[in-house]
Amino acid sequence: MAVVPTKRLGWLVKRLSRMYVAEVPYRAASVARAVLQKRGYLDASSIPARAPQACFGNAWVKIPDHGQVDVEEVLKRADEILSTGIRVFDVEVALDRDSLDWNIDPKTGTRIPSDFGLSIDFRHIANGVDIKYLWELNRHVWWVPLAQAYALTGKQHYLDALGEFIDSWIRECPYPLGANWSSPVEHGIRLINWSIVWHLIGGSASPLFRGPNGEALLERWMTSIYQHIRFASDNYSFYSSADNHLIGEAAGVFVAANTWKQWNEVTALGKRAKAILEREILKQFAEDGVNREQAFCYHKFSLEFLIAALLSGEAEGNHFSADYRGRLLAAIRFLAAMTDCDAGIPSIGDSDDGQVFRFVGDGSRSGYMATLMFGQAYFGVTDVGAKLKQLGIGHLAGSWLNTTHCNTGVPFDDADALPTVFKDGGYVLFGRDLHTPHEFRVLMDVGALGYNRISGHGHADALSIVLAISGKNFLVDPGTYCYNAAPDLRHYFRSTSAHNTVVIDGQDQSIYGGSFLWLRDIETTVHKISDSENLLVVEANHNGYTRLRDPVRHIRTASLDRRLQTLTVEDRFECSSIHQCTVSWHFAPECSIDTTEDTWEISRDGLCLQVEVDFPAGRSTIVKGQEHPPLGWSSKRFYERQAAPVLRIEGACSSSTVVVSRFRLVSA
Repeated sequence: MAVVPTKRLGWLVKRLSRMYVAEVPYRAASVARAVLQKRGYLDASSIPARAPQACFGNAWVKIPDHGQVDVEEVLKRADEILSTGIRVFDVEVALDRDSLDWNIDPKTGTRIPSDFGLSIDFRHIANGVDIKYLWELNRHVWWVPLAQAYALTGKQHYLDALGEFIDSWIRECPYPLGANWSSPVEHGIRLINWSIVWHLIGGSASPLFRGPNGEALLERWMTSIYQHIRFASDNYSFYSSADNHLIGEAAGVFVAANTWKQWNEVTALGKRAKAILEREILKQFAEDGVNREQAFCYHKFSLEFLIAALLSGEAEGNHFSADYRGRLLAAIRFLAAMTDCDAGIPSIGDSDDGQVFRFVGDGSRSGYMATLMFGQAYFGVTDVGAKLKQLGIGHLAGSWLNTTHCNTGVPFDDADALPTVFKDGGYVLFGRDLHTPHEFRVLMDVGALGYNRISGHGHADALSIVLAISGKNFLVDPGTYCYNAAPDLRHYFRSTSAHNTVVIDGQDQSIYGGSFLWLRDIETTVHKISDSENLLVVEANHNGYTRLRDPVRHIRTASLDRRLQTLTVEDRFECSSIHQCTVSWHFAPECSIDTTEDTWEISRDGLCLQVEVDFPAGRSTIVKGQEHPPLGWSSKRFYERQAAPVLRIEGACSSSTVVVSRFRLVSA
């Protein structure tokens, strides 16, 4: 199974162009270190002696009383895992303990060779392999329901299954070989799930570790844990790679250092990891709580890392700063504000459905809601609590997270107190009857392309708008669909043409460099936000098209008449010559479109949205499910897509052009 050298070389050249100057010697040193480790130097093959004061840390998870958790749901999920397996994106994976192979891609059946892990080019594996499938299986998030089931019932077969999975994984995935030793953030995730499992099965006192075989298993697991800690900390994702990966790597090391206090070296690594987390939460989350990767899934993903670190530290009296906790609270309140009245979150930016950890039977509907439930329980904020109440989601009485060390936050009145303007983070939320079952909810993107030069998880969606009515999506962000296996679809879902904004001269707002790489930053400037009783106006522009020979600045004004429940969007252009522009409006797959002479009626679930577009020189078309080139698709889950209607209006534009689009709710 060979990589494609030309693709690899082209990607490296583009990637190099986006690196910081100081990053180049760091990357060279990383390559040199990897070469030495491949030859057995500076690696973690040899395990140090246990510290004289070696011990195990306090649990940061707990076992709720049976009345505080849905025991039936936990047992059902655990039994399903053992009997039928798990779902990895769009693939059902059987977990036959006699034949489970941790190094085979679940999608294609391709075996990933057990080469030196850091030498594996996981972005360009042949045979249509997307390494995400294999990594998802090996994150061991699905081990947690088995540990939950054992903790609640004490039934031996759940514990035996975990023992077999632990033993086979360690045996088949030796340090530092294979795809499971190729990306350190995966080690951070595994360490956190291993810590949860460890605590729920009773730690070192678990029956799993009794007798000679159990003692040998414990020793092998401790060896792998140490090597995981070293691999993550030896290969931190610094400089332009310092995004959720760095947070995840440091969180895993910190949680592990608090859980398994066995080696003096690990204590020092835990202190370093904590310092990284203290720094990165302030860098990667804006003051208003928005994650700077401009991807809502990764906002939640990073929060899960930060929550695990927070609680594992507090269980040991190793507290994070007030700044850390304050930024965490702001990020949770942003998430609450972005949640519609049906517990939906817009699919803005990349989403691979990633989870750091997930408990069954906690009363949440999703990882997003579980995060809000934690925020309410830990900080005691009543606006988040009011949001959960509106959604019909109870408080965190049944939580598996140990929040007994919580700190009291600043109380707010109710869900209406949730913020709506996130100028630093780059979003403006506006509407009518927000946080009620009848809300008319509009979200406008007025932020950057992404984070840290490469914008690895950002989409070219400046000034894009999404619209939901009564919890039903009308104007949508299309989502992500895939990462590595389908390059054309990967580009499409990240492209400007896939979003509710304007394309100039058929080009993206930025220059596409690859699956996780943009080659030019985009700056968005907010001119105006005004809000009277019935009329709210947001105006902003972006400079993505100023790179053209005749520079174009796109200016968008969005106005909401609350009384008439009408959203009006005006698009204007600063330029010297005539250009071609395309205004796109992407609707949810559930929407149907009826066309009259000059209007479109968009219907779903008893609701009807009337759309008018004033662009005299424009030609309108409706496209749905086009394959070549891709157009008119929506992806609600990773590696799943549905045909969805998109209304496109194309024509010539100049500095005198104003394209006006109106969206009016005409029935409810």
